[in-house]
Amino acid sequence: MRGLSLFFLVLLGIALGWWYWRPRLDDPRTGPSPVAVPENAAGRAGDLKVTQEAMQLAEIRVNAAELRAVEDRLKVSGSIQSGGDQIAKITPKVAGKVVDLLVHPGHRVQAGQTLAILESAELAEVQADYRQALAETRAEESNLARQSQLARLGHFSRPQVESSRSRALDDERDVHQARHHLEEERAGLRVAQAERDVLSARVERNQELQELVSGQDRERDMADLKKARADLVAAQARVRGAEGDLKLAEKRATISQRSLAREERVYSGRYLSSKELVEAQAAAEMARVRLQSAADRVELMGGTPGHDNRIRLVSPIGGQVQEVSVTLGETVPVDKPACTVVNLDKVWARLALSPKDAGKVAVGDKVDLSSDSAPGKLFSGRVSAIDAGSDEATRALYLRVPLTNPQGLLKTGTYVQGAVVTAVRQQKLTVPEAALQDHNGRPTLYVALGGGEFEVRHVLLGAKGKEWREVSQGLKSGEKIAINGTFYLKSEALKSALSDGCCAGE
Repeated sequence: MRGLSLFFLVLLGIALGWWYWRPRLDDPRTGPSPVAVPENAAGRAGDLKVTQEAMQLAEIRVNAAELRAVEDRLKVSGSIQSGGDQIAKITPKVAGKVVDLLVHPGHRVQAGQTLAILESAELAEVQADYRQALAETRAEESNLARQSQLARLGHFSRPQVESSRSRALDDERDVHQARHHLEEERAGLRVAQAERDVLSARVERNQELQELVSGQDRERDMADLKKARADLVAAQARVRGAEGDLKLAEKRATISQRSLAREERVYSGRYLSSKELVEAQAAAEMARVRLQSAADRVELMGGTPGHDNRIRLVSPIGGQVQEVSVTLGETVPVDKPACTVVNLDKVWARLALSPKDAGKVAVGDKVDLSSDSAPGKLFSGRVSAIDAGSDEATRALYLRVPLTNPQGLLKTGTYVQGAVVTAVRQQKLTVPEAALQDHNGRPTLYVALGGGEFEVRHVLLGAKGKEWREVSQGLKSGEKIAINGTFYLKSEALKSALSDGCCAGE
């Protein structure tokens, strides 16, 4: 009985305490009762009065909300795509049978890594052609080296020099002979001139001594004179001919000497190439061309010149093996991809945009995106392309945005949503982030009414900047709000059970 009485006394004390401390309509500290605000809406949630002393202790400062030029943000959504140089379908360059598979779907590979190995009969034939061309090239190179060595030793140019020397000696001998012949002819000319002079003098003397010389002697002397004169003319002609022969012989000798000097310079400098050396050089060059052609065919088929008939399928990019579409022992044609590798380090977002907003977006505009597959992760990129036409069914325009995806969180086909930050700027009402408090998950401001009184008001937020937030609904330009000490105001609101009663449980 005594315990029951004690219980009723405690219960009575609690009731009296609640009655004494309950919020009252006429209490200047608490103000009127809270006003119910619909969920996800802006509006007054209650009132609060703070003493001047409390405002000073809590360092509560009040300032008017300000207008700020805020980037316009257009909501977009779409899906992730891969392609271009970020996806590789590896096909053989020549048909072959699979003899080894080195990867499976899901494996991470590097650029240049071998994925599978094939054996090709066609490649074996080309490898045989390459080996034959290699042997021919070595033989021709060896012959060229031998011919070059002979050329360096003068084997080919020496006969030409010797022939030039012999020809020069012959021409020099001809010059000497021509000079000797000219001297002989000149001596004969002098004899003919002397004989003519003697006979001329005899004829003149006979003319003077006509009575003493018989007519027969005079006639004989005159005939001899005519013959001497003819012999002189002939001797003069022979001298002129000998002089011409000498000049011709001297010219030939000069040419021979020049030719000999040139041949000796070529010989001493080893410049002369023989027919055999030229032919060896041409044969070696043709062999090298055939060898290179055979090597190119081997490489074109995916093999290594001089090795076996195996083809290594190599990934041109790093990434993840998405598909392996061949099996061991299968013959793979050139038009069938054996493996598919996808690199998700870089992907593209294909985003739908309303036609009415098409004029606001330009290539280069920033895009912020998020995805349910990567909670809390923000992906940023810039518009790289805008489709020229719209979708026939939805009339939407599509943007293409490259995104870095180093952790591979964005998979092909993943749904993404976000906003395009356009170049358009608008005046928006903004408040410092320190002015905002969270009341049961709802952003809340404390609007100053004067005299230490504040209205607890739920607001809706828009764009986010550095240390500021846009208030899209619930606040008017010029209204003053608490920008410092708001945590104290939130605590007072909790004590007074304000803000729709939402804070009582916080």
